[in-house]
Amino acid sequence: MLRFLGEHAAMKRQVLNTNSVEQSFQGLKQLISTKNWRAAVDLCGRLLTAHGQGYGKSGLPTSHTTDSLQIWFVRLALLVKLSLYQNAEMEFEPFGNLDQPDLYYEYYPHVYPGRKGSMVPFSMRILHAELQQYLGSPQESLDRLHNMKTICTKILDNLEHGLAEDGSMTNITQDSRQASVQLWRSRLGRVMYSTANCLLMMKDYVLAVETYHTVMKYYPEQEPQLLSGIGRIFLQIGDIKMAEKYFQDVEKVAQKLDGLKNQIMVLMNRAFLHLGQNNFAEAHKYFTEILKIDPSNSVANNNAAVCLLYLGKLKDSLHQLEGMVQQDPKHYLHESVLFNLTTMYELESSRSMQKKQALLEAVAVKEGDSFNTQCLKLG
Repeated sequence: MLRFLGEHAAMKRQVLNTNSVEQSFQGLKQLISTKNWRAAVDLCGRLLTAHGQGYGKSGLPTSHTTDSLQIWFVRLALLVKLSLYQNAEMEFEPFGNLDQPDLYYEYYPHVYPGRKGSMVPFSMRILHAELQQYLGSPQESLDRLHNMKTICTKILDNLEHGLAEDGSMTNITQDSRQASVQLWRSRLGRVMYSTANCLLMMKDYVLAVETYHTVMKYYPEQEPQLLSGIGRIFLQIGDIKMAEKYFQDVEKVAQKLDGLKNQIMVLMNRAFLHLGQNNFAEAHKYFTEILKIDPSNSVANNNAAVCLLYLGKLKDSLHQLEGMVQQDPKHYLHESVLFNLTTMYELESSRSMQKKQALLEAVAVKEGDSFNTQCLKLG
């Protein structure tokens, strides 16, 4: 901002930073909700230092708590969100395979009397497994996810045979057993979902689709969304017939369900199907129908503008996107919308740089420190 708009404009930018919030979980939530992810990473570092961990403590003896591991998870998740994959890998290193003795409740009998099992949040294990695919080792991610699947399956097997989660003969109530079965089924579904995403990244479409079908067994309420997702995979690889088949399946399921959400999903699928066939006028018609039901739908708005562009209506397309951004900047100043808008400015006018800088000013007022200014193509 300093480079393109000068010192005065940069000084006007008011965003939350590590020092301007409470040094607690509450402050952390505030930074994350306002998309100040870099500041949130720094605050995690400070909170870990208060726990006797963090900066400069690698390799030294340490005591973990459920709170400190939760902070580690948030910090690592933010690093991945910011695409700082090498940093995340480096910070994961001291944890090994997340099964060291000091990561279990039994290691701290005075702090957690009577508690058993791992203190590591399940989401942190998922993150540890997924990270490798972003570092160019998707097979390593699959191996880690497979290990997690084996553990989840074993625990479910123990519960279904009247044992405790760890296979011991401990007596637990029927309600507790039922709650545990639900929890571990949900976790197994989450592992399968990550596996499918990894296979998709590897372009193993057949196995990915098969795995998404498995996910439906664990999340039956998500069936329309998962079928839509599979249809869109086929659309992306150019298999229009299979995409159409899946979208028809979504419509059959959606007929039995009420709600605008499902109605919008059906219309969105029809629009994308026409988009995949280069029928821009038809696609635009469906995106417009969605906007009648949900005027603030950013996906429909953005795609309707793209359709207008392909139909040779640059002015109308620009008008639609600009209207969106001006109407609700907080809601619409996200990167895909701004990238399309700046591309249209380049097509429309030799004064595109001034218009891009005006967008930068609008972004500076609303966005946190995690915003990627490359989408504005400022050069």
